[in-house]
Amino acid sequence: MATMTSGEPIAAKGRADTLVYPIAVARGQLVTALVAGFVATHIATVSGYWFHGVNLPDLGWPNFNGILLLGVKASPLAQFWAGAVFHFLTGMCFTLFYAFIVHPRLGRFPNTMRGNLTKAILFALVLATISAIWWVPQLFNSVFNYNFGWFSQNLGKFLGVSAWKAVVGIYVWHIIYGVNLGLIYNPHPAEA
Repeated sequence: MATMTSGEPIAAKGRADTLVYPIAVARGQLVTALVAGFVATHIATVSGYWFHGVNLPDLGWPNFNGILLLGVKASPLAQFWAGAVFHFLTGMCFTLFYAFIVHPRLGRFPNTMRGNLTKAILFALVLATISAIWWVPQLFNSVFNYNFGWFSQNLGKFLGVSAWKAVVGIYVWHIIYGVNLGLIYNPHPAEA
């Protein structure tokens, strides 16, 4: 394992997966990733509250997270703020995972605007799929005592819309996150 001395990273010799974290921090990638995570999560979250404008169900993830954390009997204000803090920290942690683990390993796509957007959108589509297959149906079943079905197929019925609209909403939300992530966390070849 690599260690640091005098602020300089020392990589293990002969290993392809050398420690890049100290170098990245020194170059500002950590701050860029955190800002990208906050902004991408915020823009997607605000957009989720406006989905009714494009005939999709509103997806208030902070509220959903608050209900998940505090239960249905907690005050709506407490649910919102607890859920918002949890939601934004989760979005920023996923962004750090993307920036330091996923992004460097997607070498098939160049570190150009288009390549970085592609990487971020692919990452967002994976998160959307995990959300639709596992997070929503499994976690919310326990809170609402409602069968959301495999791939969230019953979420639309729960929200009072067509089944496909809720699942599309999950994907649109994550694509908005991915686009903003790719636009902000956009290292070029000399920086990557």
